[in-house]
Amino acid sequence: MEKYTVQPQWSMYDAVKKNLSGGTNRTAVSFYGRKLSFEKVFYLIDVLAENFAREYKLGAGDTITLCMPNAPSALLAFYAANKLGAAVNLAHPYLPPAKLLESAAKTKSKLLVVYDSYPAFAAPEDLAVLESDNSRFMGAAAKAYYRLASKRRTARKKLESLLVRRARGAFAPAAAFPCGKAAVCLASGGTTGNPKIILHGNYTFNLLCAKAPEFLRYDIGEYRALYNVLPIFHGFGLCINMHMCMMMRKTNIMCAKFSAKSAAKQIVKERANILTGVPTMYLKLLGEKKFVNADLSHIKDAFVGGDSAGEELISRFNEVLRRGGSPARLYEGYGLTETVTVCVVNTARHNKAGSIGYPLSDTKIAVVKDGKFLPAGEVGEIYLSTPQFMLGYLEDGADPFEEIGGVKWLKTGDYGYLDEDGFLFFKQRIKNMIKVSGVPVYPSEVEEAARQVAGVKKACAVGVRDGVKGQRVKLYVEAEGNAEELVREIDRVCREKLISYAVPKEIVVREKLPVSLIGKIDRKALEAENA
Repeated sequence: MEKYTVQPQWSMYDAVKKNLSGGTNRTAVSFYGRKLSFEKVFYLIDVLAENFAREYKLGAGDTITLCMPNAPSALLAFYAANKLGAAVNLAHPYLPPAKLLESAAKTKSKLLVVYDSYPAFAAPEDLAVLESDNSRFMGAAAKAYYRLASKRRTARKKLESLLVRRARGAFAPAAAFPCGKAAVCLASGGTTGNPKIILHGNYTFNLLCAKAPEFLRYDIGEYRALYNVLPIFHGFGLCINMHMCMMMRKTNIMCAKFSAKSAAKQIVKERANILTGVPTMYLKLLGEKKFVNADLSHIKDAFVGGDSAGEELISRFNEVLRRGGSPARLYEGYGLTETVTVCVVNTARHNKAGSIGYPLSDTKIAVVKDGKFLPAGEVGEIYLSTPQFMLGYLEDGADPFEEIGGVKWLKTGDYGYLDEDGFLFFKQRIKNMIKVSGVPVYPSEVEEAARQVAGVKKACAVGVRDGVKGQRVKLYVEAEGNAEELVREIDRVCREKLISYAVPKEIVVREKLPVSLIGKIDRKALEAENA
């Protein structure tokens, strides 16, 4: 297995210029019918950095907020700011204007970039705003369709107008980015579920990407392209998808907005080698004939995270991979925004059914209860120790760390256990745990039981107040079929698989369950219905 070394003083811009893998792949980005070479991408990054500095005085110590979907312009803006020594605050493209401006203000952003379909808003005078043409780097057919369908046009200056060079001579060198200085701001629920902005330096991103050989099945030279559906405001989408492709010279097949039909076509047509996504993506791909009946021999690795995938989904997807001639199997991983993203993952070399993974190098896992480390098999709070720790929370005094025996541990707020071989098994977010008559009930176990029933696509168990037992379990399912029959079968399976405390007292069948901005089941919305 190859090993790559990154230096703490490298910025992310420095790291992508190094070409750690020595790869010769020419195409950096494939975007709806158009391809951009690495040479072109690096040139445009340098041009944009030069114009950011000239027109907006952007430089070391400043912050820029990007509210953009996966698109080449977002990639260019990210690395241009990083070259200048400026931090990048990444906001969800569907964040309402008031929340977006709040995020920009909290991070003291000097510049805000939104995409062309973002709702109208008035920005404060001290915040410069650019608008990106999301179709700028699309192929001709996709561009024509996008511009026809797009309903909003403004008079705001376009980001892409800064991609024209106005100077002569060599580009200025990259700014020195001090170690320990924030390079990326990511929004997260934190370890307690309360909204926070997490700060990361360059090194954590560079270090995790350098570990790519640890979780890939083959030598990295055998990979050419990754299908990138995870958004850049998500740690995994930004790091393992966008940044890893740039560092290792792999083609980033960008998806601005997920469509199962389009994804199936792009994955097969462009012969993507690596798939990453949330369970919803894989579930929807299973409904696309162009995917399930295709030659999938080009897919070498597939990873799922962000939410519990469940054994049935993994089994069904693996069967499709087998039939399509792919050596890949769908593997789960685990991580938090506080650790950039994944630091525990199942791989072709280290995997175990039902687990969420085995630690990457230099990562330690412990399970703790009442201040004591627990032996294998016992359930407690998951603690992590890794060199991929965040710098801290912005404007938040919370400290999720604890030092034990000279080792710095992150208290994750998750329940789980380790087995004798060091694999981690996830039980539940502590904040989601339901207590029925004082007995802990893990919603994930209830949901897993429900998903075993034919027709059930998604499940979410929540705690509802009960005057006698404190809480009782209410189960929501997204399913197809006769509702009464489904309820009876789910109840039967739950009584067979679960302790009596965990059996749902109420089962609600819906055509669709609410989802969050990144495609996870919106547990808070369902809990709010019962508040």
